[in-house]
Amino acid sequence: MNHISINFIMRKCQELFKEKLTVYDFSWKEIKISSIIDQIFMKVVRIQNIQERGFQKVKEEKIIDTFIDVINYIIITLIKLNIDFKKKVSHSEVMNIYTQKFDQLKELYNEKTQKERISIENLLEEILYLKQKETKILYKKLENICLKMLNMTIFLLIKNIHKN
Repeated sequence: MNHISINFIMRKCQELFKEKLTVYDFSWKEIKISSIIDQIFMKVVRIQNIQERGFQKVKEEKIIDTFIDVINYIIITLIKLNIDFKKKVSHSEVMNIYTQKFDQLKELYNEKTQKERISIENLLEEILYLKQKETKILYKKLENICLKMLNMTIFLLIKNIHKN
C-alpha cells in the first residue's frame, strides 16, 4: 500500500461520504458507537463470506462498495469521538475531521504494514474486541483501534483491487 493508493481510496470514500452527508445530513449522530461497530461487523462478515465463496449473490453492491462502507463507518466513529454534536456543527467541520483522520493514517503508515499478516480475520478480531469491551475502552484506545482497523481495511481493499 502506498500513499498514492491511500489518496485514491480516500477520494472515493470521501466522495461517497460527502454525497450521503448532503442527502442524509447527520443521520448517524444519535447512533451509539456500539451500533456503528455492529454495522462494521456486519459489513466485514459480508466481505468474508464473499471471499470464502469466491462470488457474491447480490450483484448490485460490489465487494469494493462494502469495503468503502466499512471505511466510512470507521471514519464516522472517529468523527463521533472528535465532535460534540450538542453544539452546532457544520458539514465542513465534519469533512475537515474526515480528512484529518485519513492524514493521520498516512502519517502512521509505514513499511511494517505491508509485512504484517493482515487478513479479514484479523479485522474481525479487532471488531470483536471492541464489541466485548465497548463500555470499558477509553477514548484514546478506541481511537487507536479505529485507526488500526482503518489501516487494515484500506490495505485489504487495495489488495482486493489488485487481485481483481
